Amino acid sequence: MPRLLNTVNRLGEHREVLFWLLLLGSWQFLASPGTRNAVVGAGGTVTFLLFAFRNLGRLTGLGLGCANWRRASGTAWALSATGGFIAGAVIFGIGSASGQSMGLSSNWSLVLLQTTLGPVLEEVVFRGYLFSLLVWALRRTSGEVVRNWLVVVTAAVTFALIHLAQPGVTGLQLACITMTGSLYGWIRIQSASTAPAAVAHAVYNLTLYAIAGARESASF
Repeated sequence: MPRLLNTVNRLGEHREVLFWLLLLGSWQFLASPGTRNAVVGAGGTVTFLLFAFRNLGRLTGLGLGCANWRRASGTAWALSATGGFIAGAVIFGIGSASGQSMGLSSNWSLVLLQTTLGPVLEEVVFRGYLFSLLVWALRRTSGEVVRNWLVVVTAAVTFALIHLAQPGVTGLQLACITMTGSLYGWIRIQSASTAPAAVAHAVYNLTLYAIAGARESASF
């Protein structure tokens, strides 16, 4: 694995192509049925994550410059992980109290997808590309604070509305998705990078699974 990663990193100008090939290729394998596909997808996921985080700030072609996949401070990383954990615990509590289904999968390959590649892709799209587009569209808005919150909330609402494509999404779930999307947006603003937002999103999903697993274990 390290040898493969070093070879990939030496390709230089093809980093952005490899970013998308590793991300989408691993996604396809994880989402496909069969143990062999799951194992290949898991290996691709590990390679992608190592590659993506070793190339923070170096992915500028193919529009990835707009995604702001950059380095961040230690404080930003800690804040993103803490925020994702707290949000996961709070949303799980709200869902449990209201009798809402959390829609958690029991398939390990889909769990891996939802806690790694899914958050990265969604944050690159919503807190990366969409953020940059909204910043440009609202550039004449007076006041940086007002503009930032308009961007954060608009991206979060769009993020929530996209989930309407999934069957059975309730109003409460849309509200929760909007709140977590706003958290990821705030982290994106504070860190000036999409990567910490992806970490917060991943930790949020992982927290939901961890609490659900702990509750199930305690019930036996």
